[in-house]
Amino acid sequence: MSIITPYSTEDEAAKTEKPGMWVQEAIFGHRFIEEQKPFMLVLEVLSVCASVHRQGNKLFDHGVVNATHTEELSVSIEVRDALRYLLFEDTTLERLKSDETMTDDQRLASWVSELNKGFRSRTKRSEAFSYLNDRFEGRFEALVQAVEILRGLQIEPLASRRWTSRFLAPRGSKLLFADIAIKMSSDRRFFGRGGELLYLMLSRSEHSDRLEPLVRGAFLSDTDRIDVLIEQISPPDNKFTKDAPVGYLPLAHHKSYDRLAEDWISLLELPGLPTPQKFEPLFRLTSLNLVRYFMERSAEVIGQGADRDVAIEPIVLDVTGNGVLRDRSISALKRTKEVVDDAVSTFVRTTMEQEPKWEQAKLHHDPKMQSELAIEAIEKTFSTGILSKNSGSTSSPEKWLSLFVSDVRSRSRNNTPKLIEPLGKGGGFIASKSGSGTWFCGSDEFLEALVLARVKKDAITIDAFLSDLYERYGIIIGPVEAGKAFLKRTFDTTSFEENARELERRLTGLGFVKRLSDDCAFVSNPYSKILES
Repeated sequence: MSIITPYSTEDEAAKTEKPGMWVQEAIFGHRFIEEQKPFMLVLEVLSVCASVHRQGNKLFDHGVVNATHTEELSVSIEVRDALRYLLFEDTTLERLKSDETMTDDQRLASWVSELNKGFRSRTKRSEAFSYLNDRFEGRFEALVQAVEILRGLQIEPLASRRWTSRFLAPRGSKLLFADIAIKMSSDRRFFGRGGELLYLMLSRSEHSDRLEPLVRGAFLSDTDRIDVLIEQISPPDNKFTKDAPVGYLPLAHHKSYDRLAEDWISLLELPGLPTPQKFEPLFRLTSLNLVRYFMERSAEVIGQGADRDVAIEPIVLDVTGNGVLRDRSISALKRTKEVVDDAVSTFVRTTMEQEPKWEQAKLHHDPKMQSELAIEAIEKTFSTGILSKNSGSTSSPEKWLSLFVSDVRSRSRNNTPKLIEPLGKGGGFIASKSGSGTWFCGSDEFLEALVLARVKKDAITIDAFLSDLYERYGIIIGPVEAGKAFLKRTFDTTSFEENARELERRLTGLGFVKRLSDDCAFVSNPYSKILES
């Protein structure tokens, strides 16, 4: 037996990884990276959708073709290098705007010349922006206005990323920018493959048919006025990267896929929330679902090794900053990371127990041969090179296995426990403070996303809302849910009661909670119906 490594030879990015990487990827998928923020994950999902749409195919409709559950799906992305340079890299516009010695015709001609010169120095392409002269015919101010409107849609404009790794908030297919290397090929610096795996999760969910028209209508339509605007300043030629297969997702189906799709549907179906405003709650709930997927898969792997069901760690969500609750939340986050590490160890050991050569190594009477067979068994099973440098040493199979587990768990990049913190921070449900630590803590934007996704047309009591969050995501805010999760373990009821009261206060301030005369608080979603102007 050997672990499937579908990208071990042809994926250029995989060649730079530390050997042994395929342990965590075999559990969770290939590949999630720390640098890919939650909004980038959703942008990558939409980039895959745009590629499928451009090919004339239905979104989220790809048959499983073999035992690895790999769909027949290849993706190419539009490079859009000239447009990226115009929006994100050019620095000459402000100077020309303030130059009152030139006419509009002269300023437009000068700007096009400057753009061509700067772009040529980076890409060796000449006259890339000459089309602007014909499009705008001296209307310099009209071009400036269009560019400034689009620059205002940039996500994280102050981030120190290169110009080929900057993005616009999606409002149509023409505003979808993927991550591109300077040599204008698909890059993995910020788009590891996490969005591709999320696309596969949505495809393998039970709700893919229902989700398809919603995504197409929200993000692939060309009717948005901003999409029309970007068409006006875009070059006439389109270049695309080479077709490449999407990432590897181990399981054909999982309950987390359905939950993710349900949250996407809930948000995209909101009639009173304009499409541009759906993107933020979408990436926040996507990051929560991804962290929950890591937690659930880890519990399943550990359970398989122990031959029993293993409880999934809860998310103790602090909304107060209370010291007692914060400490418990810090412990909950720490335990979440530890469980993922435990899953890695369990997976390695249970996998090796199924390898015949491993049994041979343990039973061999010659210590030297025992050591060599153990290394061979581990390296064959996991397609790794970690132990080969130590092949001249002699140790017991258990020591070699422990060394391998330690190396896999301690790898510096793309290590799943290390993904949880940046995902949570980007999603708004993990906070850190110098001197206090890092813990599960809900921002206003995250709490709003929960309401938008989970509260339908009818208002619900705040108690019902808290119960729903616990049953669906394992989120603990109030004392009732804490009692369910901790059972006989002692906990401070007062801190959870205060936490629930603070949640109500914050949701009231956000306009989502009203307390009626009978002293019952209700959570409502004002965007669940069309808002009157």
